[in-house]
Amino acid sequence: MIKNIAITILMLAAVVNAQVNTEKFRTPEEFNGIAGYLELSGTVKTGNSEKTEGNVDGRLDWKSGNTTTFFIFESEHEWINGDRFSNLGLFHIRNIIQLSERFKSEIFGQINYDKNLLINNRELAGAGIRILLFHNEDSDAAFGTAYMFEHEKYDLPENSIHESNISTSRWSNYLSLYIKINEVLNFGGVVYFQPMFSNFEDYRILNENRLNIILSETFSFSVDLKIRHDSLPPEGIKKTDTKMNFGVRFRF
Repeated sequence: MIKNIAITILMLAAVVNAQVNTEKFRTPEEFNGIAGYLELSGTVKTGNSEKTEGNVDGRLDWKSGNTTTFFIFESEHEWINGDRFSNLGLFHIRNIIQLSERFKSEIFGQINYDKNLLINNRELAGAGIRILLFHNEDSDAAFGTAYMFEHEKYDLPENSIHESNISTSRWSNYLSLYIKINEVLNFGGVVYFQPMFSNFEDYRILNENRLNIILSETFSFSVDLKIRHDSLPPEGIKKTDTKMNFGVRFRF
């Protein structure tokens, strides 16, 4: 049965990106079984513009012995003057095998779309190694590196300089860190760096950080900061997006 389900009410939302942070809410190393979480957020605007936004994010982990498989999904929807729009959708699957105390293999695949970034569809698959740099009761750090093949189709005009259909190979790297500051505060952060093999000037960076304030065994308050940078985005899309969330997490 599911051991852990978290419902997070996010109180401030901005831009959502097409990359996915797979480090978010990783299950503990000693965990065995099935676990998951669910995040819900929404915004309602009235007056000159009638607009409602709803976001659903979730993750399901299945760990048995030295093998872990998890699924991540994200979706973002809008209702503007009664009309429904779907801005973002994502599904990610990853299989991890413990090779030794410090080394793990990772195989992953993903499909998604993001209207905010003009991405009609994106498919990717890859494989790599995760290395545990250090681990103790109060902190841990890990580094991951992988080969990743991706195909992207953009919603661009015919005269666009940026290609509408792109198939390429990227080098995906990440560094994650968790610190238990005290019994009330803990911090987690991860940085992804994904250059294109054929052109290292074409790269993406995703940085996500969370400060968690534990209020009780059931409730906690969190502050999240996410930064996404694309060195060569399509025309009309800014290189850097930022997003800050303030949330309450309920665990049962």
